[in-house]
Amino acid sequence: MDVSKIKLCIEHIFPDIIKDVNYYLYDKGNINDIFIGNWNYPQPQPTQSELKSAYLQVLEKGKWQEIRKKRNDLLLKHEWMVIRHVTQKALGITPKLTAEQYTRLLTYSQELRDIPQKYSNPDDVVFPVEPT
Repeated sequence: MDVSKIKLCIEHIFPDIIKDVNYYLYDKGNINDIFIGNWNYPQPQPTQSELKSAYLQVLEKGKWQEIRKKRNDLLLKHEWMVIRHVTQKALGITPKLTAEQYTRLLTYSQELRDIPQKYSNPDDVVFPVEPT
């Protein structure tokens, strides 16, 4: 278990705590064995249950960040094709993409944009298949 993530958990529970001041953490490799030493704050020390809950929230937030990054990268990967198609149509040039290919590309892009609304759990996310 990453101690820096556990510190994020404590800072999530107690946002007014200054990072890395007056407490230390150690663990035995899993979420149920986290210990806090040298707790010198007026607030009560977080319970195992509070730490576990905050830790799981931090992990989930990290998963959503990774999903957003992948989604945004996939959107950018194909954006130039949409721009080219629209530009070619506006200039009266026959587009490189067929109408069917363009529709598949737009549908794919929308499916990527819909991921945050479609899924409530980051572990359930399935990315759409890229159009060919």
